[in-house]
Amino acid sequence: MSDHFDLHLRYPELFAPLTEEQRRNVMQPLASSWLEGDNPTREDVALLIDYELGRITAEEYDRQALAKALAYQVLTSQNAGQQSAEEGE
Repeated sequence: MSDHFDLHLRYPELFAPLTEEQRRNVMQPLASSWLEGDNPTREDVALLIDYELGRITAEEYDRQALAKALAYQVLTSQNAGQQSAEEGE
């Protein structure tokens, strides 16, 4: 996890088209996620901004977010299985 919540500084081009209200609407859930230990990626930020700007529907946002979460879950379970196998050797 990054020491500072600075997504707006890391990806200023993504935040450029947002109004102040839209910016708050995007930053709040990202900050909450960050405080819970997540480290939002550029892809995460872009997806939420696309939703906020109406470029994608809520259903599309949910579909993409779920697909990413499931892919991460598969990856971490594979890594855990690999670690267990290595420890058993």
